[in-house]
This record gives sequence, structure tokens and C-alpha cells, in this order.
Amino acid sequence: MIDDQYKIPKLAITQWNTDNYKTIDVRSPKEFTEFALPNSVNIPIFNNQEREKVGTVYKRNGKDEAIKLGLKLFSEKIPFFYEAILKLKEEVPNKELVVVCARGGLRSSSLVSTLNMVGIHSFQLQGGIRSYREFIVAKLQKYTSRKKRFHVISGNTGTKKTAALHCLKREGYPVIDLEDLAGHRGSAFGKIGMKAKSQKQFEALLVNELERFDTSAYFIIEAESKRIGNIVLPDFILSGKKSGVRIELEAPLEERVNHLLETYQPAKHHQEILEAFQIIKKRMQGHIGIEIEQLLLTEDYETAFEMLLTNYYDPKYTYTALQKTQITHHLTVTNLSETIEEIKNIISSSEIQQRIK
Repeated sequence: MIDDQYKIPKLAITQWNTDNYKTIDVRSPKEFTEFALPNSVNIPIFNNQEREKVGTVYKRNGKDEAIKLGLKLFSEKIPFFYEAILKLKEEVPNKELVVVCARGGLRSSSLVSTLNMVGIHSFQLQGGIRSYREFIVAKLQKYTSRKKRFHVISGNTGTKKTAALHCLKREGYPVIDLEDLAGHRGSAFGKIGMKAKSQKQFEALLVNELERFDTSAYFIIEAESKRIGNIVLPDFILSGKKSGVRIELEAPLEERVNHLLETYQPAKHHQEILEAFQIIKKRMQGHIGIEIEQLLLTEDYETAFEMLLTNYYDPKYTYTALQKTQITHHLTVTNLSETIEEIKNIISSSEIQQRIK
């Protein structure tokens, strides 16, 4: 489709894919970090400060003055854009270029018209990143009406639930790793060593995983609360967790402590551990919180983590587990490989029973 007024080639989000198109996102780095199309590259027309400046001029002096400033900033960077995009085109010679901004407005149209004028054919994504967001929301809504069974890996903190999920996923099982998609482990310490995603980015990644396993009769997830850090899980996943087959992993306290030490690497993240603990400390009995804090300060992480499990995480988990009414299979984790085989047997048996019904 061609815009008759500006002669800008347009591409609808329903036509876009990563196989045929290389996406150039011209929004500011801040916008790009929050939410972006898969495999897109950020070549911003304005940096974060410039975008803020253009917005301020718009509010104070009106649209025309903001456009003048924007065009000035853009024109000064045209040689840079030309070189960067020529290099990108060399890297993906068999793909068409599609340029995206926030709403399919001036930023993307300016670059597309300039590129086509100098002989580099490109498209403008119609509706911009907003059209992609609407596309994701619509797809996510589709899954609310799908009837999928859930197998839920649960257990106290440190029982290697995530490790089990990773093993199953490597073997091709339909695992939806919610913590990985969120970039957060779900606890007060959850963001340590991870890069948290925005809600929009999480939902886009989630849709990709749901579509990847669309033909599967079931999903495998870890038992999560409604929130993982700042991410809110969709209701259909929470409902699936509540009604699904629960596989409860159990492990000796010492092994759980060692697993947490390996996962969080407290010596490497000492200050982050201390800061995260302040959130938990407020919810604990005063003398216990003070003792754990002192252990962390003196870098006795093993004792500190053991006290955190026995005085905070375990009682909290036990209370929540008592509210569960679904079918539960209990597995003691001694050897992870053997545990994985037991999980696979439980899933296989449950699925056979479902087919018989």
C-alpha cells in the first residue's frame, strides 16, 4: 500500500515477520528498551535528551516549532543514518527494510522517504510500535479462551524448580518459563543478576512462547504468584496453575542453601543482596532480621540463607501450599537427572489419563 500524499511505502503489522524483514526502530533508546519488535535494531533519530527537548518545545511553543527542531536534529544526522543503514543492508542482503517509530508518524516517515530518495528501498510500519502492541494484546486475548492443561512445578525456595524447567525445555517439552520471560525470579532477590522486562515486552515474549507450543495439549510452568517483580501474569495462566496437576519438588535444607548460593552468587552481588534483604527484614521478627542482616554484613551467606529459608520463605510457602486443593505429586530431589525422568513419567501418565477421559 502506498500513501498517495507522501509516496511512502507502508507495511501492515499483519504482513511483517522476521524472516523477510529487518526492522529499524528509530525511537529513542529509552522507548526501545521498554518495548520493541523482535530482532529489531535501534538507530534512533533522537537520543533520550533530544526527544525530551522536542517534547518540551511542543508543549511550550507548539507543533510547528517542535517539527522545525526535529527536522534540524534529523538533517544533521542523515550521513550517519546512511552509513549505518548501508552497513545493515550488507549484513542482511536478502531482507527488506522496515522502519518503525511510536505511531507510524514523522520519525519513521522522515527516514523512509530519505532512504527511498537515495535508492535504499524501505517500508514504514503502519501504525508504528502501537500497532504491534495491539497485535500482541489481540493474540494474548485469544489464549484466554483456549482450553489448555497445565503441569505446575512447585516447591519450597531452592528446590531446583527452574533447573528442572530448563532441562525439560531443552528436551522439547512445552515449557513456559515465566521468570525468564519476566527477567525476574519473583522474590525480593529476584532481579539480582537478571534484566527485568517491561509488562509490554513480557507479553510479547509470552505470546511468542504460546504460539511456539500452540499445538501442544498442555503447558508446563513453575508455580508463580500473580506478580513476578513488576510483571502481572494473565488470568488464564493463574487459572491454569490453580487447576493444573501439581508436581511438588522437595529437597534437604543443605542442598537448597547450596543451590541458592550458586544461583545468586552473593559474594558477587553483596550490595544488591543487602538492599533486597531490607524489604524482607520489615516483615520479620525484629531480632531474627537483625541477626540475618549481621550475617550478610559479615558475608556469612550460608548461615544467612539458611535462616532466611527456615524463618521466612518456608513458613510462607507452607501457609500458601495448605490452600491448594489440586492433585499433587511429591518428588524428592536427590539427583536432578532422575527427578527429570520422574517428572516426565508423571506428565505422561496424566496426559494418558486425560485422553482416556
